[in-house]
Amino acid sequence: AFLKTRIADLQQAVKLGTPDVFGIMEHKLTEGTADTDAALKELSTALPDYEVACVNYSTAKKGYSGALVMLHKDCPKPIHVSAEDLPSAKDEGRMVMLEFKDLYVILCYVPNSGDGLKRLKERIEKWDVQLRKRLQTLAAKKHVLLMGDLNVAHQDKDIWNLEAPHVPKSAGTTAEERESFGKLLDSGFKDSFSLRQPEAMGAFTYWSVRAGNRKVNRGLRLDYVLVSESLISEQDATGMQLWDAFHLPSVATGDHCPVGAILTV
Repeated sequence: AFLKTRIADLQQAVKLGTPDVFGIMEHKLTEGTADTDAALKELSTALPDYEVACVNYSTAKKGYSGALVMLHKDCPKPIHVSAEDLPSAKDEGRMVMLEFKDLYVILCYVPNSGDGLKRLKERIEKWDVQLRKRLQTLAAKKHVLLMGDLNVAHQDKDIWNLEAPHVPKSAGTTAEERESFGKLLDSGFKDSFSLRQPEAMGAFTYWSVRAGNRKVNRGLRLDYVLVSESLISEQDATGMQLWDAFHLPSVATGDHCPVGAILTV
């Protein structure tokens, strides 16, 4: 459905961001079907300068979740590319990892805590803990960049209606999720957008389409690029550093907008 109705959005986002690496979250494709083969072919046709590097499919439930990464044809070739899942969301198709010479890039679609917060306990006590440990293990070896829909609005300014009584009881804006995200940052990672755009207000990445909130910018910031602290160090021997971070709300007509970061190499 995305390729049929919003391919122009994708092409414009790629034109503006000119990424070497970009990901698509929640593609909902099923591995090995004719429809999936046709969708990947259509995607490659729409973006001729890019190649599909890895697709992670949900096998736990069909038509659910999924993560996909494409690489520009001039992008340095990764040493290794893999579809991954954390044990607490096994076979849900939520992560893709690319290993480059001096950098790990991880595309990540964090589980939503769901209606009635039915997955909140699982997320806070298992997924978030497992993700922190995975990233810390990688960061001990090389720089790390994590990008994706992390399904949490961390700071007060990331929530348009902070004072609404339902906010602390809604997925993505509970105190538990926001505190857990803070633990991830405290474990050696930086929110690139907050770091490079500290004065930005109303910089949301998600809006409820059903409520018509996009036009009036009533949203949440749920999508991030996180970087290991080594990528903001001026003493790093590789010379790689975080240069900037950005959102592209002007090219998104759906509920989420693209986010990205620029590294110097």
